[in-house]
Amino acid sequence: MPLDPRTWRRRRTALAALLALVGVACSSSNSEVKPDGAAGATGAGGGGGTTGTGGSAPCDPRTSFAEASHLVVNVTWPAGLAAMKGDGQIHVWGKEVLTVSGNKLTGTLQACGIVLPATTLNALGGGGMILIEVPTASWDAPSMPHFQIDGTQTGPNVGDTLTYNYAALIGFTMADGATAAWPASYTGITMTNDAEGDMHPGLTSIPRSGTGYTLPPTSIAQSTRADQLYIVVRQVTAATLTRTACDQTSGAATLSHLDNHIIGCHVMGASDCMPDEINFIDQNRAIYEITGATAQTKVVADTATCADVRAALPM
Repeated sequence: MPLDPRTWRRRRTALAALLALVGVACSSSNSEVKPDGAAGATGAGGGGGTTGTGGSAPCDPRTSFAEASHLVVNVTWPAGLAAMKGDGQIHVWGKEVLTVSGNKLTGTLQACGIVLPATTLNALGGGGMILIEVPTASWDAPSMPHFQIDGTQTGPNVGDTLTYNYAALIGFTMADGATAAWPASYTGITMTNDAEGDMHPGLTSIPRSGTGYTLPPTSIAQSTRADQLYIVVRQVTAATLTRTACDQTSGAATLSHLDNHIIGCHVMGASDCMPDEINFIDQNRAIYEITGATAQTKVVADTATCADVRAALPM
């Protein structure tokens, strides 16, 4: 039966209203914002959440937190009597535990790892590469020292700026540790301590051996080699970082000091090194010249171990 004009207009109006409702429902679904700040399946991303970087949603402010830090330091070093010059990268990890008061940050830093570049011996040194490694278990030793760290932040949100500065002295102490002149010889390091509690002064490191790597010779004669080195390290760092997510930062770092000495060693198959053997290894160590550095941080659990820190920000 044909419809009269008034009935047709009413049905056309109802159909238009139904289509409009469908359109609104589809539009709402496409732009739905999830509770963590992420967008719906087909919508654009929103800000906020623990790792969100888009939009303008603020990050939750923290009154205290722990974070992993990872420094990447580009270095060069000159040739020595038995070693060739070279260049490479040093990776340094730490765990920072910070308290926030307004925009002021204070807390402590625990060293959590270091990876050094390999150096190469010249013909006089017998050739081969030397790679000094610190056992990863050492960093979680109860005796490992903690250092004061201070900083500021412009706020807790993505795009805000943070600054940090600290001086870390591992295996020793010295007066005015952040600014004092570095002694030319290991004998100038007079106040040593046992960083990881293994009954050796300083921090014990193990030179890699085999497959192109060799143990450090204790003299030009190369009649004995060291299978353990007892080292001290001074690292004085300032960083200016930008929040790239609610729980992460990255930016440039400046190291005003990155110094080291070999203060003792152990001869493979024998006993601890004699002073002339220590001096030979120390005088042929890599003396680093810094050409640039970057830093990253990421919030971790308060109970995070050094292994957790290194896993949070790997090489």
